Amino acid sequence: MNIEIKVPINRPAKEIFAYISNFSNHKDMIAANVDSKQTSEGPVKVGTTMRNIAKFMGMKMEEHFVVTEYEPNKILAKKSAPGSTFVTGDKIVLEEKDGGTMLNLNVYAELKGFMKLFDGILEKQVRNSLVKDFYRLKANFELGKI
Repeated sequence: MNIEIKVPINRPAKEIFAYISNFSNHKDMIAANVDSKQTSEGPVKVGTTMRNIAKFMGMKMEEHFVVTEYEPNKILAKKSAPGSTFVTGDKIVLEEKDGGTMLNLNVYAELKGFMKLFDGILEKQVRNSLVKDFYRLKANFELGKI
């Protein structure tokens, strides 16, 4: 499964990046997330670890991630680590454009076993959910709620 979403946000990349790179905000950013937190010490950088607990379509998922790319105000990417429910990852790239920022999100997941049978259905559900989440994020930024 590979999902790409682009969301224009009328805010500077620096503000958006500060919010998305604070992993405790991910529980507010993504509706399926129940809890999100950084599990390693210090500022976020390549190698930083985090844990995310989510509930999606009735399934509880615990994901452990490692930051694989980090460029302040521009790129934040992470991939799942051992102990995760799925092999998954995501990458957010921020591009300043026309006085605002284009948020580019790429999410991938490797489904295994019987879950492969539901790949198309799950991809559609995940895509729809993420579109809602990131347009809600856009609205919250643009309305000054963040």
